[in-house]
Amino acid sequence: MYRIIIILGILLTGFVINGCTTSTEGKETGIPYIIKEYHKIQQRQNLVKDKPTPKSKTDLTRPVVEPVMAQPPTEKNVNDQTEKNVNDQKVEKKVFLTFDDGPEASITPTVLDILDSYGVKATFFVIGTCVEKYPEILKDIVKRGHVVGNHTYNHRYQDLYSVKGGFLKSLKINEEVIYRTVGLRPYIVRDPGGKVRNNWPVRRSLGKNNYWLVEWNVDSYDSRNPQPTTPQIIENVRLQIKNPRIWSNMIILLHDGKGHLNTLKALPAIIEMLKNEGFSFEVLK
Repeated sequence: MYRIIIILGILLTGFVINGCTTSTEGKETGIPYIIKEYHKIQQRQNLVKDKPTPKSKTDLTRPVVEPVMAQPPTEKNVNDQTEKNVNDQKVEKKVFLTFDDGPEASITPTVLDILDSYGVKATFFVIGTCVEKYPEILKDIVKRGHVVGNHTYNHRYQDLYSVKGGFLKSLKINEEVIYRTVGLRPYIVRDPGGKVRNNWPVRRSLGKNNYWLVEWNVDSYDSRNPQPTTPQIIENVRLQIKNPRIWSNMIILLHDGKGHLNTLKALPAIIEMLKNEGFSFEVLK
């Protein structure tokens, strides 16, 4: 600090003696805006290493799994990753299908019918406002043997992340909505946009309130805008399930909210692909 003051003093003395001059050739430079907010959100999903936390049986601050890819996969980057993780050990292949943003009348009932036709159970992270709108669909989800998770009351980023305690408050409100509808209080939660993943104060508060943050390690990218086509969604999943490192605990992110017709169309092919690859279907508990 003192060095800076001394240097500034010398420069000011020189200006007083010699006068100030301005170069006409000089141009202002700055750091250009490169990464848009959308990509910032995705980059947070890119192979983030967990911050060390005390390990205990009651530790609910850590997510089930961290995501492994921030951008839609390509054949090359998946092959590169697979080569690094292949080993000789036989791994039990388990997959968890998860659906966010429902229930929705135009999507969720058909999703349930497709799951039933394949004898598959899934986990649904529901939004409170959607539950209030379609309570019978949530009841049907539970009746058919699927698991319900908490995806906040209204999914509004402004309410969740711009106000201190907003995320936890929204979970609490949604918990009451779910309880009034089906008599359950889910402790598994998912944060819209994956924004809580690296927010350690919030994650600690989740643990203190007996919530368990569940992320994903296979992203169908079906929530992108514009939404990918049905073949693109299938291909996104196909490429990512080639990674042996996640075979024992594969959590796939899908959406059953409004407008996700392409996801609905892709679901049978995704289930058949996973069955052909020898995966057993589990629900989050």
